[in-house]
Parts: sequence; C-alpha cells; structure tokens
Amino acid sequence: MQPLTSTSETITLAVKQLTEKIYGGDFVFPDHFSLPTAIAQSLQLDYATVCQAFLATENITLEKYIENLRTEKTKEWLVYTDIPLQQIAVKLGYHNARQLSAHFKAATGLNPGYFKEIRKSRQSIQAMPGKSS
Repeated sequence: MQPLTSTSETITLAVKQLTEKIYGGDFVFPDHFSLPTAIAQSLQLDYATVCQAFLATENITLEKYIENLRTEKTKEWLVYTDIPLQQIAVKLGYHNARQLSAHFKAATGLNPGYFKEIRKSRQSIQAMPGKSS
C-alpha cells in the first residue's frame, strides 16, 4: 500500500510530468505559448496555487526548476547527440540559438560550445583502439 500524498505533492508530480513532456524534445510550441497558462489549464488550477504547492514540496520555485530542466536538457543534447544548437533551442521553447546561448551561459557560466567539445572528446576516446562503447 502506497502512502497518501499531500495535495502539494500531487500537484508537484503532475507539474514535473507535464514539464518533462513539454521539454522532452517532441513538443511543438505554438505561437505565443505560455507555460504558466498551459500548466494552469492542464491542472485546472490557478498558476499561483501551483507555484505555492511546488515551492512547498521542492523548496525551489517552479521557474527555477524549469530553468534548471532546460539547462540540463541542453547539456544532455549537446554532449550525447549531434542536434544543432538552433534545433535544441526550438525543442526547448527558445526563440533562437542566441537566446538559448545567453540563458545557458547565465545558468552555467559556460558557452554551449564547451559541451559540444565534451562530445567530441568522448567520440575521440571511443574511437581509440581497444576501447568499447
């Protein structure tokens, strides 16, 4: 038998599932997309209520969580795929690669190119004789 969860935990879980779906890479962002509106409509709750529940459960604001999620997805795609930066920007709801780069640099202190270099280094190591992937 699973323990009962609080309303805040239930809301937080739903928000995490929704944001993972949106920022998972296959979501097509409509013009004038508003994440707060999408979350409120999906959960049929006021956005302020959702934010309060999320903060109470996670000890981080929903906005910071989303920023962190987008940053981690960017790192993941830069290191493990050959997806161009512009395409990553589109997948994560940025207007363009320049906006993504600015947010990424602010969040990590590093340029996206640094993570592309990690990918190249990984490929070089994997290509060495006697190394298996």
